[in-house]
Amino acid sequence: MVLLLSVALSLSLIVLIGAAAMERAAILSRINGANGLAILVGLVVSAAASIVVALLAGWIGGWGAMPTVLAGSALYHWAMAKLLLGGLQALASRIAAGDRVKSPPR
Repeated sequence: MVLLLSVALSLSLIVLIGAAAMERAAILSRINGANGLAILVGLVVSAAASIVVALLAGWIGGWGAMPTVLAGSALYHWAMAKLLLGGLQALASRIAAGDRVKSPPR
């Protein structure tokens, strides 16, 4: 079961870090539009996959393991959302502040 959880966590990290990289590139390129959509989709896909992983963990390790895996998954996704969104918001704020300084007064 440790192998299953390790693979699932690794794949989730790849998806979430990839989504954060896409958002970061959009912020640095000053692209307006669906801001945060990549992070939202990454979190939804990862959370949906964690339900499948919890079912597999319950089947492999006994059904008592399923609530533990679900609780750990919820905590993990909450923490990743806070960390990734906080970092992206700080980056967006720095970019916006730099743009305000560069723009001429009206």
